[in-house]
Amino acid sequence: MIEPSSRSGAGKVGLRYARSSYIFRQYDPVMGLYRVETGLIRLGQVTSRGRLLTLRLVQPGDYFGEDALHAAAYGHHAEALTNSAVVGIDPAQLSETALLDLARSLGSQLGRVLDHEVNLQSGDLKSRVVRYLLHLADTPLGSEDPENRLYVRATHELLAEGSGSTRESVSKAITELRAAGLIATGYRHITLTDLAGLRALLAGALQPQLKG
Repeated sequence: MIEPSSRSGAGKVGLRYARSSYIFRQYDPVMGLYRVETGLIRLGQVTSRGRLLTLRLVQPGDYFGEDALHAAAYGHHAEALTNSAVVGIDPAQLSETALLDLARSLGSQLGRVLDHEVNLQSGDLKSRVVRYLLHLADTPLGSEDPENRLYVRATHELLAEGSGSTRESVSKAITELRAAGLIATGYRHITLTDLAGLRALLAGALQPQLKG
């Protein structure tokens, strides 16, 4: 569901998207650049085998849809993981200041993508799931419950896409983490009941690599 809002200046249009709706899909003709105002957008790509890969998560202040700068179609899709507000931007009307802001945003996102790629190669699946949960906790998917416990609104499918695994394997890892008292699970959310324990698990997984 898309709800246009008021215009946001020359060459810019404000839009609102409900959770699970698409700003654009893979292979759609380019319509311009976008900047996230509120919410969280997932950029993903479907492989030739039909598997969905998460390319990056786009947070408030970030730009996306950069294919509009050099291509005729988007090479991936953009999905709202939460209710989100974005601004559509005509690249031809970007000022020098806006172009610099765009370059900084894409550079920052590239750094996060590279960090994520390193994480995918580090540790076992349980460690990768924990690392991704802690990452998501710092995005609009993270919040605190009435007991001031941090939780993440995430499905096993999302964790699988973000940890380079399958839903079944992630479900097993989640079960083990819950049995260890590190997390609690509910419908579409995971509570990080023992942050210190989760960080200790990651530190323990890192030690053998440092020694190697």
